[in-house]
Amino acid sequence: MYVHHLIHKDGTMAKRNTYRVINNHLLFKCLSCQTKRMLVLPKDIHRKSIRCHKCGEISHCILNRRVTPRESQTGKAVMVFNDGREMNIDLTDISPGGVGFTISSGSKGVSLGQEVRLKCTWTSRLIDQGRYVVRNIRGRRIGVESVEKKYI
Repeated sequence: MYVHHLIHKDGTMAKRNTYRVINNHLLFKCLSCQTKRMLVLPKDIHRKSIRCHKCGEISHCILNRRVTPRESQTGKAVMVFNDGREMNIDLTDISPGGVGFTISSGSKGVSLGQEVRLKCTWTSRLIDQGRYVVRNIRGRRIGVESVEKKYI
């Protein structure tokens, strides 16, 4: 669970948490009174405001529905295209099945379905040196999936 704070118009703080959802079930824990409650959620929602049944505190929840865990990761790496071109990237997150990163300029030259390799010079064990496929492009943010997935 990750905790972020939002400021309402009236100056009060609202809490925003990230919760893991497994099989549409969420174990909600109130940050104010620590009360826990299991909730069943529809499969198509990714954010929900939940009021604690004990203290009444409202939490704005971001729902993480990923099957495998994704962790934040910062650092520099290099994306290598099949034609030999290289592009510097800034890592943002990593999971057993893929890597998320940003590039310094627009996503020109990068397309969905494109196969690339990643090199991390400062630690070779951080990311697999194998092949990846571009699965997501949002502006400068790119997500790639490992061709040879190594799930834990």
